Amino acid sequence: MLHQLTYFIKIAEERSFTSAAKALFVSQPALSKQMKKLEEEIGFSLFNRSVKGVELTTKGKAFYEDIRPLFSQINQTVDRYKKFDQIRFGSTPMLSTYFLPGFYKKLQYSNVNVTAIREDSLDLIPLLKAHEIDAALVQNTPAIQGVYSTFLFSEPFVAAIPTSITLEGKKEITLDECFSYTQIIPPTGYLSEQVRGLLSDHLFEGDVLETHYLGMGGLVSLGIGIAYLPKMMADAIEQKGVTFLPLKGEPLHREMYLHTSSPDLLKLLSQSFT
Repeated sequence: MLHQLTYFIKIAEERSFTSAAKALFVSQPALSKQMKKLEEEIGFSLFNRSVKGVELTTKGKAFYEDIRPLFSQINQTVDRYKKFDQIRFGSTPMLSTYFLPGFYKKLQYSNVNVTAIREDSLDLIPLLKAHEIDAALVQNTPAIQGVYSTFLFSEPFVAAIPTSITLEGKKEITLDECFSYTQIIPPTGYLSEQVRGLLSDHLFEGDVLETHYLGMGGLVSLGIGIAYLPKMMADAIEQKGVTFLPLKGEPLHREMYLHTSSPDLLKLLSQSFT
């Protein structure tokens, strides 16, 4: 029915079967046949024919006004998809594991391929500027010069606590309570900087252990200390010996931004992540 609706819109705009047929590169008899089939399918007449040309029926006019904006949107969407044979995407191991899979079905239709993985999302910025990738998710960076950007989501970090620590039915935990134990943090990056700043503010004098994100849960499960993980990761995993609790007041959180090389790509991908 899609091509029949396209024909209908053209006839309505031209107010002539002859002009519409010429613009659509089809014969007038073939066009009339398709309109007859469309009217049979929808159950009402679309046109009144007279010596003055073709006029829409009252119902046909209402039908045209309803579907014309939808077809404009469809054509714009098709054009955006056709522009991109392959979209080179940059990500972090954590986002590739815990965030992107929820959107893979939409992303595969957009020809998105993750071609660059960096431990710190900020390391994707030089690749974007050098046009080695076309898009990336970057943490806490609203704007990049020469790149098109939009906010995607905000996410808190939660505390990963050894089950050996008595929580007494707690549903959340304060930073002061967490700072009574050894702190397990990444060696570099946003989380490391934020936790170190808070430790300094609280005059923390305990031990700090450094390890990469994927190793933090393992150290917690051994009862060595407390770590902080993005909520999306905590929601996705179950680790023996570890309890995840929200931090009171959400003192640790991050904002994720989508950055792309063009405005059309930004619109396409932001829709894919909706």
